[in-house]
Amino acid sequence: MLQYDDVRSEALSRLQNKAKSRAWDGEFLDIVDTALNLALSQDRSAKNADHLTRNVMRDARGTIIRAKRNARRNAAAWPLPDAARRRVTAVGTDGSVTAEMLTHDTPEARVLISETLRELTAFALTLGPHGPGCLQDMLGQETVPASARRRHVSIATIERVRRALRAQTRILMGDAA
Repeated sequence: MLQYDDVRSEALSRLQNKAKSRAWDGEFLDIVDTALNLALSQDRSAKNADHLTRNVMRDARGTIIRAKRNARRNAAAWPLPDAARRRVTAVGTDGSVTAEMLTHDTPEARVLISETLRELTAFALTLGPHGPGCLQDMLGQETVPASARRRHVSIATIERVRRALRAQTRILMGDAA
């Protein structure tokens, strides 16, 4: 029984070292995290640390691929949200909740959005040469590591710029309300 625990401990240590070696890669960290969970299973054979580490990494990749495939299949089964069925809720000063139906885009809403984006773009220019690109990546829902690679700057720089853009957005949205 002692050898079994030593082998599992060694495999967990190796997996943690793998996570430290590529801490910038979010997809790899997900695989290692899943592998750590699989390695903790008592049902998994643990006679050799090399084999256990390799097997849980392989199984973790398969688990993540299968989860993504199932998520896409499940998402395809549901209809896209219909604009006629969307509602906006607001809480009044007396605590009552009011719901308004959004049935179509209004010209006023489009003007507010374009004005806000114009002001955010001007603010992004003040953040340096990577500010406008970072804003575009945020609007395109790009991840921080991917944005950092594309802009050839550090992850910390991208996070700093995104924090500043979010703060400016809060200010602009507060003024619009």
